[in-house]
Amino acid sequence: MAVDTTSPKTEMIDPALLEGVSANFIVKAPSGLEKSYPMQKIALTIGRSDQCDISVKDSSMSGRHAEISKANGDIKIRDLGSANGIYLNGERIEEAELYDGDVLRLGQTSIRIDVVGGQARSQEGLPLRAVALSLATILVIAGIGLGVGIAVRKKQQERRDLRTLAAFVSAAREGQHAKPCAAIVDKVQDVAKELNALGKLSCSEPLRGDEAKRAVAGYRELARTYQLIATAINQFAGQQATSTQALTGAAEQLGDLDLKLRVAEAQELIDQRSQVASAFSSDWRKLSAAASAYAGGVEQAFVLGNKASCAAVDRGVNAKSPSDVLISCNKGFDRAKSAVEDSLKELDELTGGETGE
Repeated sequence: MAVDTTSPKTEMIDPALLEGVSANFIVKAPSGLEKSYPMQKIALTIGRSDQCDISVKDSSMSGRHAEISKANGDIKIRDLGSANGIYLNGERIEEAELYDGDVLRLGQTSIRIDVVGGQARSQEGLPLRAVALSLATILVIAGIGLGVGIAVRKKQQERRDLRTLAAFVSAAREGQHAKPCAAIVDKVQDVAKELNALGKLSCSEPLRGDEAKRAVAGYRELARTYQLIATAINQFAGQQATSTQALTGAAEQLGDLDLKLRVAEAQELIDQRSQVASAFSSDWRKLSAAASAYAGGVEQAFVLGNKASCAAVDRGVNAKSPSDVLISCNKGFDRAKSAVEDSLKELDELTGGETGE
């Protein structure tokens, strides 16, 4: 894995950081690129915005997603009102202290915490259930010996792994119902009516006067509509990112390496399913740009009388039609959904079918 070792934006180190513990943040972006950010300020912001101290190109992050700060020798993180929240070691939090070895999940980005001179998270920082299980294990070891205690811990881990796996399958299968292509079917029907009203334009039968201006205005309005559709699909994709990051956080808690690898394979297929929405949105943005350019060509040819633009007018909008865009999305999603379902069925068998279908 390539690691970006370039210096972060902030070059001046706050004098207050020279005392006590500091930290490095190993950021792994959705692209797979890793970059290390040393803590060179008392407070760092993380988000999608270029104005953040740690800026990550992650569409599922908020512009200002979170803040990491140092106070009284402790390093803490808090949510800045993000849409998709913060996950610390697989559990959603609003604010928490960070320890060496902690893993954060913000959107589709993971951040590993390397606290210089710090300690790993103790049992006080774990959820109550994990503490209770640890205490129970200690009592067993004290009563019946170290060997039996190890076996008990292994059995407990196996049960935790199966519960985690069952939760992963259930949540992933729920995402199978969230079809991005269906979100704008009505809008596509409205667009088809507008296109039929505009008709096929050709320089062999050029429009004149107000009719030409109405055609120009019609295609510019279509361009705006296409862009609004792309925005709506992006919002849909952002909502799906919340489920994806929760799935990733859960998978990181698995202790069994074989299960972890199987879940990682399923996660890759789920990511491919999520990419259908991104491709769908991209097609609408391209269609918006093409419709806008076509409106300009129509204006040149019919309103301004520029015959050199006639060839472009006769060719039509240089992009997939709205119906083709929708068909492409349906095919892509159904194909990705089928691959995910096959993988989930295999995982479901390992849980004894506890998740159901």
